[in-house]
Order: sequence, then structure tokens, then C-alpha cells
Amino acid sequence: MDTLPVELLRLVFSHCDPESVRNLRENCRILADVGYDYLLSTKFTAVGWRNDIDRLHSIALHERLRGSITSICIFLGELSYYDAWSTSWFQNFVTPPDQRNEAMGLAKREFDRIERGRKTVGPLHLRADDLREACSALPNLTNFEVTFTQCPLTNPMIKEVFDYPSCRKLDRPQTYSNLDAIIFALHGIPLTSFKVDRLPLEVFRLPSHRNHWYTHAQAFDSLESLNLTLDPSGLQGPGSAFRAVNGLGRILQLAKGLRRLKLAFHPYTSENSKFALSFRELLYDFTYRHLTDLTLEGVSCEEDDLKDFLARHGSTLQRLRLGGRGLAKPFEVSLGGVHLYEGTFKSLFTGLRSKLPKLERIHLEGIFECEHHELPSHEAYNFYPLTNEEWEEVPRPGWVRSSRNTINCLPFEQYIFNGGKYPGGGLGQENY
Repeated sequence: MDTLPVELLRLVFSHCDPESVRNLRENCRILADVGYDYLLSTKFTAVGWRNDIDRLHSIALHERLRGSITSICIFLGELSYYDAWSTSWFQNFVTPPDQRNEAMGLAKREFDRIERGRKTVGPLHLRADDLREACSALPNLTNFEVTFTQCPLTNPMIKEVFDYPSCRKLDRPQTYSNLDAIIFALHGIPLTSFKVDRLPLEVFRLPSHRNHWYTHAQAFDSLESLNLTLDPSGLQGPGSAFRAVNGLGRILQLAKGLRRLKLAFHPYTSENSKFALSFRELLYDFTYRHLTDLTLEGVSCEEDDLKDFLARHGSTLQRLRLGGRGLAKPFEVSLGGVHLYEGTFKSLFTGLRSKLPKLERIHLEGIFECEHHELPSHEAYNFYPLTNEEWEEVPRPGWVRSSRNTINCLPFEQYIFNGGKYPGGGLGQENY
């Protein structure tokens, strides 16, 4: 095999799993040399109970390996032990006791191992300088993700309870510092995508953290995709919310070249609620000149405010997603819809036809509701998903039942594009 052209050897390596790459490189010097570029996955995942920042730092300083990393994912999620234990017990109540006790014992030992490792390694922000040096030395780094919800563990019981929002815990002050360290590490790096799936919204209310983000998030200027899921449960009162939204808006306006934007609000202290958002307060009259994909989830707003925000992007917007899963448990209907405290969905959807001439797809998911319950204009719908965020079709969820009056959004999509009789009114009344 070592007599084959290098191009063919690269093709062979590109179809190998990591273990096969290592075995193949041991055959001869030529294969060892060609296989260097395939030793590492392009995505590096760091967790808080291993010395992964040290490993990333070593890779970044290695002349040949550092070019392999194009994407970094940092997992900062933690479990609430007692909530996780009780949830696991109830979820496995019908399992034979011996099997249940064995499975929960394995999960407990795994949990204890992780907690010991977390205490040994320490919080991420203590390694801020090493993380920055590592990121700065990775020439092909373009994607960065911070996750609190996507569990990388293989233990099935721990993975299962991570799907229950009530089982996740968050040390908010430590999270502020960890996120500050990440933003500091990304200063000056030309990223194309950035994602955080649980960002405490009050970070942007606190002057020191807000200014830190504004100073070091200048790298957002190169972003094409920004995906932020915000947790507003740490805010107290409308004044606090106003300052946080204002600070968030300053950061969003740094990402002038966005093509894809997702803003979701997940209030962990009230999983069924929506966050009151004014797009005028968030972005004033700012417009993303290249925006083609937009997702808005878990917001409560005025119809005219939302319509004006969408209309500003009418010349480029091609795909629009309203709503999502929110903080629903695996067996629950999607909760991350949209609430209108002024206006109606009929008026909103009718207006989109003329205001978004480039629109090709629209998707609705979750609980959609507007005010004025006692009036004929009241609307309430419960949409189940047809596609994922990449617009790939998904199977009909198991929690869809006729008793819940769940519907899909196809009639509304057809109405937006083709007109005709409005499909609302008799569909999907509130019985969730």
C-alpha cells in the first residue's frame, strides 16, 4: 500500500475510524506521515472533569496537529443530584427492582467519578489564559459551541435525565466567569459560527460582564451563524430585563454579517412562560443585510413590533422558524412557541405575504397564543414539528395525540404563500 499515490492514501484514511487510522499508521513511515492529518477529529469536545484544556493547548502548539481542529465544543452542564435521582427512579418505576438498582448504581458511580474530576480540574475560568493561547494558535478554528444541555456521556440513565430541564443545575456566578473566559479566548479569532444553549440573560445587565463581552466579542464581526438560547430566570423586574435586553442588543449588532440567527428564550423557573421582548428595545432599527435564516422561540411580543422586525429583513429572508421545543420534557408537547400580547396571528400571517417576498419556507412549533380570550379574535394553537432546524423532515413525535389537539403548520404555511381561507379558528384549541 505504501507504493500508492498520496492522493489515494488520503482517500483510504478519510474512510477510516480513529482506531483504524492508528493501526494503519503503524505499518510504515509513509503511512505514518500521511495519516498524521487524520489522527484527530475536526471537532474537539472539552468537558469539565478532564484536563481537556491542557490537551487542547498541547494540540494547538503542535506544528502538524493544530491544523486539524476546526470546531470546539465545551460542555459546562451539571446535574442536580437529588432531582436526577428521583427522576430516574420514577422513570424506571416499572423496571424489575434488581435491574433498576443495578442501573442506578452504575449511574451513581459515574456521577461520583465526574464530580471528583470536576473538583480536581477546577472551573474553566481559571484556565482562561491557556484557552486563549490554544484558540489563537488554531489556524482553522471557525466554529465554537458552548453547551449545557447536550450530554456527551454514554451512561444511558445520565443521558436520559439530562433531557429533563429540572434535573440540570446552574451555578450562575461561575457560569458568568466561564463565559467571560470563553469570550476572552475568542478575541480576534475569525469565527463563522457561535452557539450557546443556555446563556444567563442577566450577564448583559451586569456592567462588568456586559463591557467584557462588548470588548472581546469583536470577533463576532466575522460570524455567519449565531445561535443563542437565553435563560431569563435570573432577572428581577422590568428594569432589570430592559437593561439586559439593551446589553444583548449591543452584542447582537456586532455580528453585522449574519446569515443565520437564532434567538430562543428558556425561562427555567417557569418552563411554560414566554419572555416579553421588544424588538425595538433589542435592536432599534438595526438590520442584518445578509440574513437568510431566522429562528425566534419563546417570545411574547406585539404583532406590529414583530412584523416590523421581520419586514426589515424582507429583501433577504428565505427561511423563518417561529417556536421550538422550549423546555418541554420528552413526553410533553413543544412549549417554545410565540405569544402575542397585542394583535392576532391571522393579521401577522396575512401581512407576511407581502412583507417577505423572498420567503421560501416557514415552520411553526409549540404553543401559539394571543390575548383577548373572551373575543372571537382569540387564537390558540399547539403545533408539533415537521422538520428540524436544518429543515430535514422528522418523524411524527410520540407525544402527538388527538386529545392534545396538536396540529402541524402546513395549512398556515400554504395560507402565507398562497392566500385563501385562513386555517385558524377551529384548529388546535388550547388543551395541552
